[in-house]
Amino acid sequence: MSPTGARARPPALLPQGVIGWWLVCIALAWPALAFEPVPLSLPPDFWAALPRALVLRPDAGAQQSLPSWWATVWLHGSPPHLWWNLAGTALLTLLGWVIRPGAAGAVAWLLAWPLTQVGMLLEPSLTAYVGLSGVLHAGVVVLGLSCLTPERRPANGVVGLVLLAWLVGKLVMENPWAHTLVMSSASAINVAPWAHLSGSVAGALSWWAVRMTWPRPTRIPPV
Repeated sequence: MSPTGARARPPALLPQGVIGWWLVCIALAWPALAFEPVPLSLPPDFWAALPRALVLRPDAGAQQSLPSWWATVWLHGSPPHLWWNLAGTALLTLLGWVIRPGAAGAVAWLLAWPLTQVGMLLEPSLTAYVGLSGVLHAGVVVLGLSCLTPERRPANGVVGLVLLAWLVGKLVMENPWAHTLVMSSASAINVAPWAHLSGSVAGALSWWAVRMTWPRPTRIPPV
């Protein structure tokens, strides 16, 4: 009992600032385990009924099924493609615990999820787009920008700059303007670099939109 007679608050079961982020991670990763790999060598019309209804088809423009704006991330072209994306999701889960992006960060990432697929419509040469990688790139941007806000400590800003610098370098090396598909030996499929650019832009736009409307937290004093 404290000197004023107030009962001490029990410790939180989960650290503040990460619960929403972790929920987005779960929503991205867990349903993906329920789907078998889709045959990317065939047009979606030859796929099983459920993946055919959920896949995003950039060549069809805005004529997409409503679930595809979210559910196409749960489809993958090979087991390694799935497991690498799940590993990336696990890494973002850990980074969320370290950076603590808060509810605003989680909402920004959630908004970037379908917005990433909207950006894929700018690559109409693709007959299908599947996988988590675009939305994972959006998550990296949200985490990086969350570190650069004025209320953060200077050390957080360094982490944010490192994350964003790494991402910019990766996008430049992938050169999505010149390569529609690139063979990935790790994922055993052809990957679309445009998805990584689309997710990164979606993450930045979503973070900015949430930042402009979300109540500003109290400035964190430097240690």
